[in-house]
Amino acid sequence: MRFPWTCWCMALGISALAACSRDQPSAPSLHSITGSLHLTGYLVDVNGKFAGTRVLGDADGVPVELLHGSEVVGRTTTVDGIYRFSGLLPGDYVARSRVIGDFGDQTNPMVIATSDVSAADTLQLASRGDLCPVPNPFADSTRIFFTVPETMWVDVGILDVGCNTVKNLQSLESLPLRQAVYWNGRDQTGRPATDSLYWVTYVAGHDVRAHLLFKGRSSYQGAGSR
Repeated sequence: MRFPWTCWCMALGISALAACSRDQPSAPSLHSITGSLHLTGYLVDVNGKFAGTRVLGDADGVPVELLHGSEVVGRTTTVDGIYRFSGLLPGDYVARSRVIGDFGDQTNPMVIATSDVSAADTLQLASRGDLCPVPNPFADSTRIFFTVPETMWVDVGILDVGCNTVKNLQSLESLPLRQAVYWNGRDQTGRPATDSLYWVTYVAGHDVRAHLLFKGRSSYQGAGSR
């Protein structure tokens, strides 16, 4: 029995399509990058004396960016101190977290080839600079001491852990001396600030300082880290 000419044409067409489909390049697989972030702050008793270091490896809501070259390709926040970026093409990436200005940290380059990546280095945001909240932790209020090296415009403020402004404490030209500003534990609208973690920040030109501020009991309960 002979096949009609049209049947032969259809069979050849199907075979050609199948061959073409085998030759088509497959879409690149997508992967993820996971890493951890630690916060480090310093405890100060009611007399202004250093009372220990507190390390937090389980903070929620800390912003993290993912860079591919100089381009920000993803933004997320930590959950229990862990950040994760998904749906990534093969390539090299850097994760970073910044509080204000150049105050922050970033990972070494991480290369996605054929599998998911777990960051080898932990992002570290540690208090730095001449900035001393007394007491820290605080219950209702705290006084922040700092030294201005020369006459300059100084901004001092409170940010939440997501780096959003909670309260502007000072924005004026300051003389070169030891100074202090008071925070009553309330936000810009006068409402009590209820989070457990804050950043107190100082910016004067290129001089950027930031310290973790813990909200807790009024009296210091013990030194150490956790």
